[in-house]
Amino acid sequence: MQSYGGGDDLSVCFYCKDPDSNQDNECETFYRTDRDSWVVQVKRRGPQVGAQLVGLGEDETFGELSERTVNAFVRKYVREHYGVDLPQGTG
Repeated sequence: MQSYGGGDDLSVCFYCKDPDSNQDNECETFYRTDRDSWVVQVKRRGPQVGAQLVGLGEDETFGELSERTVNAFVRKYVREHYGVDLPQGTG
């Protein structure tokens, strides 16, 4: 994993969000950065979940992201990078 200093010296651009979010501002969202990386807005989870994670660094955090949002990300990413429209899937 590549590490980048303090982390506040980047710019983000909206990429996609939870397709079931009804356009609200509080939803799972992927942002593309100007450093060929991603910032993900997720639901924060507590210490019981954190205790189950392996190798969580001092400068790392975690959250929960729904499968529907990950599917939206993958479909958009594959379409943009490979020109392939993936089917919706069976979920």
